[in-house]
Amino acid sequence: MTEHIHIPLRKKPYFEVIYKIGVGVKGFDGLAELITGVALLISPQLVHVVLGGLAKEFGEHHAQVSQFIAEYVARVDGELARSGLTFLILFLTIHGLVKLGLVYCLLKEIVRAYPVALAILGAFLVYQAYVLIVHPTIGMALFTILDAVIIWLVWGEYRDLQAKK
Repeated sequence: MTEHIHIPLRKKPYFEVIYKIGVGVKGFDGLAELITGVALLISPQLVHVVLGGLAKEFGEHHAQVSQFIAEYVARVDGELARSGLTFLILFLTIHGLVKLGLVYCLLKEIVRAYPVALAILGAFLVYQAYVLIVHPTIGMALFTILDAVIIWLVWGEYRDLQAKK
């Protein structure tokens, strides 16, 4: 009979790179949201013009990556037009700050923060799934899948850090 030896997820060579890239993507996303929220606070008309111009520019290219970015920019631009500006500013600023705080805690391996991070990321995922169901787009589907993978990576890192104790 052969014994199955458990190699912690974080000890596998590919995990650390994928984990840091995933957390980095979350950090970049949080920074972009924070900057957008602050820019909206300072000059809502400027952000609307810039996002509208970017959506038009990206929409003219045919590459899949450009289409993905165009959908995201168009969605943000549409939300600007439909949402209350105060709500949007608060949402983006708080959402961005929370993501940046989570990224800091995860990269510093603050073990106590992992359950909180998983709960918050899970709540974000539920919201994204709702938006995906109500307004399905390829971009939102990809963001939702990416966030599910990041949650899985954070869970694996958390389990392995706990086992190290």
